Amino acid sequence: MTSPSGQHLADSSFSRLQDQLQSDMARIHTLLQDQLQSDLGRVHERLEFLEAHLGLEKRSGVEPKSTGLDQVNLQVVCTDPAKSESQSHDEKFEEFSEVHFEESVWSIPVVFGLVDVGCFDMLFALILVLLSLGMQAAFSWILLTDDFIGEGFDAQMESAKTWRTSVAHDHKHMDLADRSLVSRVCAGDESLILSTNQATLVEHINSFLGLSELDFEPPFFQPGVLLCMLCIIQWSLCVYKELRRIWLQFEATCSVAKSRRTAFLDNSLGSISWFRFGMLLTTYILRVGIASVLLGGGVLWLARTTSIEELMLNAVALNSILDIDEFVFAGMTPIKIQHAIQNLTPIRIKYSRCRSQLEAFVHFTSLLALICASYFLLLVPLSDTMLSVKQELCGGLQTFVVSYNAETQLVIGLYTAENSDARNLSISESAVQSFKDAPPGTYPEFIRFAATKGLFQQEISRSMEDEASQYPLCLELDVLNENGAFHTDMTLRPLATMVLNSAAAAVGRANAQSCQELQDRCDDADGRLLRLVCGETCGCTDPFSSAWYKVQAQGCSVSCLQRREPKLQNRSCQDLPVDDTWRTFWSSYATVLSAYFGQPVETTQAFTAVNQTLQVLGVGGCPVLAQFPQDFLTGTSWCEGTPELVRSLASICPESCGCNNPSPEVSHLCPPSCRMPHGNAST
Repeated sequence: MTSPSGQHLADSSFSRLQDQLQSDMARIHTLLQDQLQSDLGRVHERLEFLEAHLGLEKRSGVEPKSTGLDQVNLQVVCTDPAKSESQSHDEKFEEFSEVHFEESVWSIPVVFGLVDVGCFDMLFALILVLLSLGMQAAFSWILLTDDFIGEGFDAQMESAKTWRTSVAHDHKHMDLADRSLVSRVCAGDESLILSTNQATLVEHINSFLGLSELDFEPPFFQPGVLLCMLCIIQWSLCVYKELRRIWLQFEATCSVAKSRRTAFLDNSLGSISWFRFGMLLTTYILRVGIASVLLGGGVLWLARTTSIEELMLNAVALNSILDIDEFVFAGMTPIKIQHAIQNLTPIRIKYSRCRSQLEAFVHFTSLLALICASYFLLLVPLSDTMLSVKQELCGGLQTFVVSYNAETQLVIGLYTAENSDARNLSISESAVQSFKDAPPGTYPEFIRFAATKGLFQQEISRSMEDEASQYPLCLELDVLNENGAFHTDMTLRPLATMVLNSAAAAVGRANAQSCQELQDRCDDADGRLLRLVCGETCGCTDPFSSAWYKVQAQGCSVSCLQRREPKLQNRSCQDLPVDDTWRTFWSSYATVLSAYFGQPVETTQAFTAVNQTLQVLGVGGCPVLAQFPQDFLTGTSWCEGTPELVRSLASICPESCGCNNPSPEVSHLCPPSCRMPHGNAST
């Protein structure tokens, strides 16, 4: 059992512990209350700073009250329901957007003098700002100069007209395939060494407008116009992004409180000095000016770029000009200034639904206006001008060349090969093709090489009449025929074979191996070389063959023509009757004369009367020559012939041509019997 004294001692100890506990609790309560009041004071200071930073109206008459931990301040504020609903509606559609300072040298003025950096860092940062400004301004100035942006495409029109009338149809610029220079340029011939600028221009026009070589009408889809429009839009969006960024930073800067000195605390701008604000405003104005100049100059430059390959490159090059400030910031700005700009606290600006819609409308209308202006004012005129330039370069007839004869004062023309004929090699091209891979020592199949440069110049300008006089032999009879006197001669045989191959190629029979295979082409106007090498087959040795082209100027060699005389020895001095050879001679008149003059004689008014005469001659035979002794169109005497075109008819019509009448004008083709006394003439 516990004694009364022990119980009293326990109660006394418990009372002391209780008092001590209450004292400790009161002390802790006081410490916590003081700490809470201190924390609330700091929170209140930060809240006031934040309200000043955001530009909110400072609350008046509201002071923080000291409250205990066991006290609750409950305030009931009566508000107008309509006002409360309106405020709730505004808060619903109002948002705040954070504007970050961009990582470029243009943000250096924001922290200049506010961060703890060395003097050289500050000086170098200022130099970088001026460097970026100078580079972008220089690029903008260069972009607007005529030397860089170039003349408009209209300037190509005059040069196209000059080229087409001066160089394009010059006979000196034909190729080995007998194509005119304009045909090769407009067909996109990649082997050109002349007029390469015009060929490139035509290629750019065709690829830009989506045209083929023969198209001169604008197609619905024009790839160059579409790509150019896309590049202009892409470049415009780059500039619009820059302008919008400048505007947001300007608005954010304006929202910061202004003071005599800049307040910079914990990477935040509490206020900004008027001097710093003016410095930032100057940079914004300069940036807007540079961006505007780059926008106009860049659009104009892209619209004048006619090469599809260069369009994308130009658009990328333009975009890099706007990024110079970022390149300089990332590559050269001192690291402490970089970190200070990167750690800047963004500034909040208010956005409402109305403002968002207004900005969207401004962006839409500005972009649409730029697109429409670029298309209708730049690209549509460019397309029309391109078509006009191509029409000047390649329009009309391309397949002819001309040369001016100063002696006759006439312009001489020649029709050239079509581009579609280019796949068929010309004689010169075939000669090159066959000889370029030949082993050394091989005799050329189509080429006769000159010994010296002087002889080369003589031979390329030699006439057929002179060429025919160079051969002392009748090649077919003396060399090509198996029983010819020089058939086994290893010098003359390859030469005669080469001439035969060239003659076959000249008349379009490159695979022919003998004169008999080419007999049907002997009376062609272009068969001069064939008549030279195949004199017997083509009738040069026959005084009774068709007289057309049987003269030295048309390919019959002197040696072959001399072979006619033995065949006249036993010929009587009487006219031959009308036969197929006689009728063919007169029926070929129109074809031969048309080739000789280079114009169809059938279309002339005089040919009607001439044709009637031809019909009479073809039916009446030699006696009609007395009535029509001369050709009306050429003035040629049929009995005398002309050395340029036709042999004398005296060998066929000796009686009608007066071969029995001794006269100095008697043709050398008169049979010898006509010169004998009448009694000794053969009958």
